[in-house]
Amino acid sequence: MSTKMALIVRTDLDMGKGKIAAQAAHAAVAATLASLGTSQLDAWLDDGQPKVVLRVPNEEALLTIRAAAEAAGLPTEQVEDAGRTQVSAGTLTCCAVGPGLAAEIDAVTGALSLL
Repeated sequence: MSTKMALIVRTDLDMGKGKIAAQAAHAAVAATLASLGTSQLDAWLDDGQPKVVLRVPNEEALLTIRAAAEAAGLPTEQVEDAGRTQVSAGTLTCCAVGPGLAAEIDAVTGALSLL
């Protein structure tokens, strides 16, 4: 069975490309570290660490996806910015869903568009 990680980014914050990349990287690292020692992480690493970056229009949509993922039993990690550059400290910028089975992640994130 294939695995993946979904990185979901808010588009209403007008973050630059580099800022988005950094926030998505924070989410991926946090999700990986939180999954240390799990079979999901092992399977995801064996699969080559597949990731997809998706968009949501605002914080409410991001929180809705995260809640749906948690209700489905999927691991999630959210990123709140430190406030050093483009957004205020504490701003929720993105979240990671997974690593986990691709079909289970797709059931929660499948309606979202690629960033």
